[in-house]
Formats: sequence, C-alpha cells, structure tokens
Amino acid sequence: MENSEWQVRAKQAGLSQETLRSLLKLSKSGVSQGIRGAWASGVPQSIKATVIAWEIMTPEQRAEWVRLAEEAS
Repeated sequence: MENSEWQVRAKQAGLSQETLRSLLKLSKSGVSQGIRGAWASGVPQSIKATVIAWEIMTPEQRAEWVRLAEEAS
C-alpha cells in the first residue's frame, strides 16, 4: 500500500509510529492501520490531530508532551 498523506506528514515531522502508540495508547496494528486509513472511516481524527500538533511543536514541546503522556500511563 502506498504511503498515506498522514504517514508522509508524520515521517516528515519526525513522528514515529512508536511515539504515536505511546501518545495515543494504541496497539501497534491500530496505529499502523489507522495512519494508513485502512478503516472505512479513514484516518482517525485523533491521529490527524496528533500529527498536526507534532508538526507545529518545538522539539522541547514534543519532549514535554511525551514525558507527560508517559507519566500519565
């Protein structure tokens, strides 16, 4: 399957699927299928919003978000 727009955007922003999993508390297959838009509803809004937020954050803000998400687990 060709890379979806959201896969490309996440990669360009430096957002790995592993980090998406950590932030969204999804399974590996859930992130993989979701970011590819494999479901009838397409790419979930939570994934889209996370990619957009990651794109506009500074590296320091990203690190803080990951840290806070890990603490909340």
